[in-house]
Amino acid sequence: MTLGIPWALLLLMPLAFLAARELRVRRASPALVVADLGPWRMAGKRPGWRIRLRALPLILRTLGIALVIVAFARPRQGLTITTIPEEGIDVVLTMDISSSMTSPLAGSRTTRLSAAKSVVGDFVGSLVGDRVGLVAFQARALTLSPLTADLEAIRTRISALDPGLLNDGTAIGLGLSEAVALVKDSPAKSRVIVLLTDGENNTGSITPVQAARVAQALDIRLYTIGFLGPGGEGVDRQMLTAIADATGGRYYDAQTQSELAAAYREISSLERSRLGERRFTRFREFAPWLAATAVGLLAMDGMLRTTWLRTQP
Repeated sequence: MTLGIPWALLLLMPLAFLAARELRVRRASPALVVADLGPWRMAGKRPGWRIRLRALPLILRTLGIALVIVAFARPRQGLTITTIPEEGIDVVLTMDISSSMTSPLAGSRTTRLSAAKSVVGDFVGSLVGDRVGLVAFQARALTLSPLTADLEAIRTRISALDPGLLNDGTAIGLGLSEAVALVKDSPAKSRVIVLLTDGENNTGSITPVQAARVAQALDIRLYTIGFLGPGGEGVDRQMLTAIADATGGRYYDAQTQSELAAAYREISSLERSRLGERRFTRFREFAPWLAATAVGLLAMDGMLRTTWLRTQP
């Protein structure tokens, strides 16, 4: 049970004060009941029902007004929940597929690219109700999928990633620029680019800083992940941190597949917390029933005041 306008219940406080004051006034100066003058003529005789119930109209009126206030507060019960994908998260995965990504992880035969494809594929599978786009880059950048809710298609494209699609190199700026172009017109509440690289920007006509400035201007958050080589070398941490911080995102280090998976999990968690409530709920409204009861009580109050319990000062 929830209230659509909870602050309306504050109106009950002055109503209670006014009702209490009216009762005190009535006790201090009792009204004369026209229909029953017996108690005034016969001293010591037990008061009749009209005298005993003279506060009933006030009680009915107070209850009626109280129900009107509660009805205005819109008490309701949630019935169904509907997710609204267009107001969710739009994510562009931007992946470095240069030849250096085929190097094996430390102490493992698994290459960085194989580990990345596994982790990113699992990350995509967790984005239920969101849209995902895919950009790969080497010396140039290539959009492999526009934003789509077909997550299985994205996972298929990720599993097929391999160096050789483009000339070799690491054009981080071009990769970011392509990702920004993909998500800039999105109506989503949260627009995100997640960039994974194991190298430094060494080619391309657009620098990472220039691309990040455009993302910042468009309110697109950028998360960067450096897939480090042995000894933690290979990436420009300072640059990746700076461009992520400028857009409200974060930079992550990863040397192993488990560290890479942890980075993507944290990014998903951060975006969910930023997004807040994404649900539209259909309600059963109780206000009409309360309002109808209030009308009945007020009508009864009016009837009693003009008939059986009619009073004069």
